Amino acid sequence: MRQYKLKLTSKRLRSGKCQIKFFVSSTESQQYYGYLLAESGTTLKEVVSKIENRLRSEECGDEFHQHLYNLAQKPTREDRILMFNYFSS
Repeated sequence: MRQYKLKLTSKRLRSGKCQIKFFVSSTESQQYYGYLLAESGTTLKEVVSKIENRLRSEECGDEFHQHLYNLAQKPTREDRILMFNYFSS
């Protein structure tokens, strides 16, 4: 995995969950930003791990084929992360 900088901001929602907005920047690859919904007891290490896993799948180009690794296990809503390419003007 390439070297990158990760910036996180969080916002507590009425439901008790946390909405986490993140920015990923690197001089070698594309820049991304996205959102993740986390439970209130989720640690920072777990959040960073989820983001890193998603980045790894983006770099490999297999973000649409995650279901092929284990057909019996469907992705849950907690596993979903919204991630977008960031184009600065």
